Amino acid sequence: MRERSFPAPWYLVISGQCSPWLNMGLDLVFWQNVRTGKSPPVLRFYSWQPPSVSLGYKQKAERLIDVKFCHCYRIPVVQRPTGGSALFHDLELTYSFTARKDDYPAFSGPVSSYLTICQALQRGLRKLGLSVEVRGFSDTVEPSFTRQSCFNLSSRHDLVIFGRKLVGSAQRRDKESFLQHGSLLLALRKNLWEKIFLEPVNFEKVATVADFLSPCPEEKKIISCLLAGFQEIFHRRFSPTEPAKEEIQQAWHLAQTHCQPVI
Repeated sequence: MRERSFPAPWYLVISGQCSPWLNMGLDLVFWQNVRTGKSPPVLRFYSWQPPSVSLGYKQKAERLIDVKFCHCYRIPVVQRPTGGSALFHDLELTYSFTARKDDYPAFSGPVSSYLTICQALQRGLRKLGLSVEVRGFSDTVEPSFTRQSCFNLSSRHDLVIFGRKLVGSAQRRDKESFLQHGSLLLALRKNLWEKIFLEPVNFEKVATVADFLSPCPEEKKIISCLLAGFQEIFHRRFSPTEPAKEEIQQAWHLAQTHCQPVI
């Protein structure tokens, strides 16, 4: 009897809380491994400790955030390798996904890859009980030209509930591969958002998981649902793995080179 062949699994990394520099460095390491063929696509989940601000790779801190406030209250500010606008990473779960363009048909183009990943997130969040939709239109300027924070901008690939943004994402591509990562807001501390960002935050545009689910599910449950969404959309198994010691060292090196602290 002929054995059935199954597609090779993709990798799953659950990092927990990491510093902003290690978070960005690990995303870069996994992207590099995927680009060079050392690794299959990698789906990663993580959070930030301490709570931190990240900027799109073309953005200037002084245009978007109160640098003095962040310095005084020891809120690190780091540059992301991807675009998009400024984010305060506090009560959230962050995902990243990196793959080669030839790993899946939809990955060949920026729009199709972005949309398919958002559909996987959407599938997972609906399993959690959140009726999220892909926004489908954009009504704001390119992030590098704005002074607004990420969650006050509207992108066609945002995941929204009743028009309020729950997940914001950004992607960067090269000739062979791409990295996409984004933030799922679990809750927020409005007092900190108001102090950090120079432009007033319109909280009517922002949604969190805690706004719709009480109590807010545990992170383990959220990750389980999101993983199931990726498995169903891409028809792939995900094999849990951890970065090797050398990869962590490489992550610190790449972070110092490409994601240096802004303050």
